[in-house]
Amino acid sequence: MTRKIVIAVALFGLSLGAALAQGRDVPVPSACTPQVNAKLQQMIEANPRGYTENVMACGMSTGTRVNNGGPHGSHHIITVKVQLPQDGTKYIQIAINDSLDGAVSANAGDSVFAYGQGYITHGKWVAGIHDVHCSTHPTADNGWVVVNGHKTPSSCAR
Repeated sequence: MTRKIVIAVALFGLSLGAALAQGRDVPVPSACTPQVNAKLQQMIEANPRGYTENVMACGMSTGTRVNNGGPHGSHHIITVKVQLPQDGTKYIQIAINDSLDGAVSANAGDSVFAYGQGYITHGKWVAGIHDVHCSTHPTADNGWVVVNGHKTPSSCAR
């Protein structure tokens, strides 16, 4: 009897740990306003060396390029013109891992929302967001990218 209880408690602990490692679902905003980009602006101002979890951005695409290769595989990179609450218009990139997220692209003028892990860049873009997929680590919410109302991934069913 004691052995069954120990096994049951262990299995419960494993399932609880797996549930806690999965992120929460964050809704897509109904409209793209500068306030949607507030955490993005805070990240840019803080200029962290590493990644920032759970960053949202929205704006208009200027187009997509494909990076075929690299250590993490092929990526579709969408350039998005965003409006920050206090810093005006900036360009950021949304990096979509083709293996994890599928090939997602946007044409110039398309509406784009993204939620994932933010990072600072240099050059044409001031920042970027990647990990726009279901959470793969305990501190991240489930990510997504939305192009003209089409959300990828469509859900992160548990």
